[in-house]
Amino acid sequence: MTVILVICILLFPAAAMAEDVEVSALLEELDAIMEWNPLRETGVIVAGGDRIVFKLDFPVMIVDYDEKLDVDPPLRRDGTIWFTSDAVSAMRDALFRCRLQRKGEGFRVSTIVIDPGHGGEDPGSVDEIAVKGKKTQIREKDVVLSIAKTLSEMLSGAYADKKIVMTRSDDTYVSLEKRAETANALLKKTSDSILYVSIHANRVEKTPSPSGFEIWILPPEEKRNLLDDSGAGKEYSDILPILNYMMEEDISVWSQILADDILRGVEARVGALSPNRGVKKESWSVVRNSKMPAVLLEVGFLSNEEEAARLNDPVYLKDLAEGIYNGIRTFISSVEKTGS
Repeated sequence: MTVILVICILLFPAAAMAEDVEVSALLEELDAIMEWNPLRETGVIVAGGDRIVFKLDFPVMIVDYDEKLDVDPPLRRDGTIWFTSDAVSAMRDALFRCRLQRKGEGFRVSTIVIDPGHGGEDPGSVDEIAVKGKKTQIREKDVVLSIAKTLSEMLSGAYADKKIVMTRSDDTYVSLEKRAETANALLKKTSDSILYVSIHANRVEKTPSPSGFEIWILPPEEKRNLLDDSGAGKEYSDILPILNYMMEEDISVWSQILADDILRGVEARVGALSPNRGVKKESWSVVRNSKMPAVLLEVGFLSNEEEAARLNDPVYLKDLAEGIYNGIRTFISSVEKTGS
């Protein structure tokens, strides 16, 4: 009897160990890949559109940035990574919930922030054009506000379920910091996606002046602190940089796609008159400080006489607004339909 009991006790740890799942088998089961950081001993399991962040010997995993799983800590054994069966079950359940949510409601853009540049005592670029033989001043702040108002009306009419926010709706001055703060504050009120579209007009001291529209996004090497780590605690210090990196990558990709869609939309409306100068990358303040997919559109050059005349024409400004609107609609349709 004693011998049998000893054998059972000795066999129990081996049986428990046999239930553990080695990382390559887990990845094959989930049809996933893993990004591994050997210095921090953290991994990111990427399964479809979902990501699970874990750290060796740490009893918490993070799913898609916001769901916390309290699990048995992953361990290193025999030169590889192992997860307990309970931890694997928790991961499976979390991925199932994520996919079920996408099937039911899907990813959704809840808010579009339209940011007409300058305003008030800051006119932006200023030039003079001849209108019916008279010199007329054209100011960037007026041009972009006109476009933004039309765009806001179009988006509000198309999306009763979405909030359309303007950083300014009249000729008032709003600081660059306040514009980004307005957008970022909205993140605390929704778990859905927010888009940020800043509208400007160009000017260069160059003869002859170029013409055309272009769009700017943040350079990939620009890294922001996207996550609030004030209450995270020391135990999360290794996971937060990974989460921040993942979020930065996602926002960068989304910004690029949004920029491409808007450029195609504008080109379809005004491309016969104004050339498409493409997507450019620069660390502009409002784009750098916005913690969401963000673009800055330059609709044309006020320093180009022909283009300035077009930018003084309400019909042309409406065409620009329609082009931006069509680009945003394309982006939203793609994201909300595919859940990507």
